Amino acid sequence: MQDTANGGVHKFALDSSFLGKYRDRPANFGFNGLGEIVYRRSYSRLKDNGTGEEWWETVERVVNGCFNMQLRHLLETGKEFDARSAQCEAQKMYEKIFEFKFLPPGRGLWAMGTRLTEQKHLYAALNNCAFVSTGNFAAENFTKPFVFLMDMSMLGVGVGFDTKGAESVIIKRPNSLDKIIITIEDSREGWVNSLKFILHSYFIGTNEVSFDYSKIRPKGILLKTFGGISPGPSPLKELHKGVQEVLNKNVDRPITSRTIVDIMNMIGKCVVSGNIRRTAEIAFGEADDTEFLGLKNYTLNPERAPYGWASNNSVFAKLGMDYSKICESIEYNGEPGLCWLDNMRAYSRFCDPPDYKDRRADGGNPCLEQTLEPFEMCCLVETFPFAHSSYKEFEDTLHSAFLYSKAVTLGLSHWEETNEVIARNRRI
Repeated sequence: MQDTANGGVHKFALDSSFLGKYRDRPANFGFNGLGEIVYRRSYSRLKDNGTGEEWWETVERVVNGCFNMQLRHLLETGKEFDARSAQCEAQKMYEKIFEFKFLPPGRGLWAMGTRLTEQKHLYAALNNCAFVSTGNFAAENFTKPFVFLMDMSMLGVGVGFDTKGAESVIIKRPNSLDKIIITIEDSREGWVNSLKFILHSYFIGTNEVSFDYSKIRPKGILLKTFGGISPGPSPLKELHKGVQEVLNKNVDRPITSRTIVDIMNMIGKCVVSGNIRRTAEIAFGEADDTEFLGLKNYTLNPERAPYGWASNNSVFAKLGMDYSKICESIEYNGEPGLCWLDNMRAYSRFCDPPDYKDRRADGGNPCLEQTLEPFEMCCLVETFPFAHSSYKEFEDTLHSAFLYSKAVTLGLSHWEETNEVIARNRRI
């Protein structure tokens, strides 16, 4: 524990004498050198001196960040922080990660303990996945699922979404008599808000918008906070153009499942920029929606090929339903997948009787191993049983891994809906 310059506010740091034992210790990345290549490419942050982190420094940053999250939570809730116990637990966690007995997710290795969490408090970037539903929104709020997906995607979070909002909103023609020009700020928020302005103009019928992109950094500039390289304004311009073209084709009609997925996929394509950001999406449709079933058939829909790859597509399946059409599609291109939402809501674990603890769930993450409620996020850790000599040692590792992942759930996001559901579930 050490005092910062900010009036007695405390900050956690691993003991320097402990870290000294690891500075020159070689890291066992494995995979005949490939592991180290991946680490230096994707997770070694650039330091202030212009060099990349070494493994011992990355682990130090991650562990310090994890325990600072716990410290902040305890201070904010008026609870005591046991510095001596925390130092002991942190050193155990450091050793477990350094020796590859468990690892935080790539999200954690990249973002934990950086400006994103320590200064901007963008804790959402520590989470792997989220889900949002398009159902149950009036026209004035129908932009929210799209805005959430773009916002989370730009923080590196994979997002699932459904098409339950199909037919619920009539697409309107924007008011072209009083067109407004909006200057886009060079930030994640600026990009996300630009999409919100476009969608509002079609879902509510507000003024037609055009944009001034002059404040956006040119292509190739280093991004100091998030990391990576600026893609310039081109991906955003392409997103704006694509979304407007799709909506213009459907003016005065109810929004369709295809239009929902088209917009979400275009967002995903836009987010894949620089050399750091990635995107993962899963679209959930209805099993009897023939339009949805054909979205990945680029013989029928060749115009979707440039962006249709941005999501895995699955349908909500029902026990005893007719699977013939779905099987034809699966035979053609491997999709859609099948999601039995009734089971997901009924069972916390399939080895136990139904308990309906997830009755509020409406979908899952892009890999669909995690049941999620609307606006919910989840994080993960990865453990390596083969790296342990005994079950007792593995249990100790699970303790550290559990501590890391639960600490991530303490970080508030900038979405009230998300904070509410995370506080209830704290999924890992």
